[in-house]
Amino acid sequence: MNNLPQWVARFIDLAFWYCTDFMVNLGNLTHASYNEANTWVLLLLIPGLITLLIGVRVTQWFQLRRLRRALLLRSTSAPSHP
Repeated sequence: MNNLPQWVARFIDLAFWYCTDFMVNLGNLTHASYNEANTWVLLLLIPGLITLLIGVRVTQWFQLRRLRRALLLRSTSAPSHP
């Protein structure tokens, strides 16, 4: 990290220690170890949330496509005014 500006290196360092401290506190809160809390968050929670968000996005895409088709059909079947 010698090529990074000082403030970037400091930010990365602070972010790392904040996340580590958060995981230690989460482990203490749930009466689990740091490794168990880390496993739950990084291997189960985050991939689960990503999968859920992708599913929501795909569902919204299908709904939007259906609404656009309905709107297009409605506008083409409407009588034109002279």
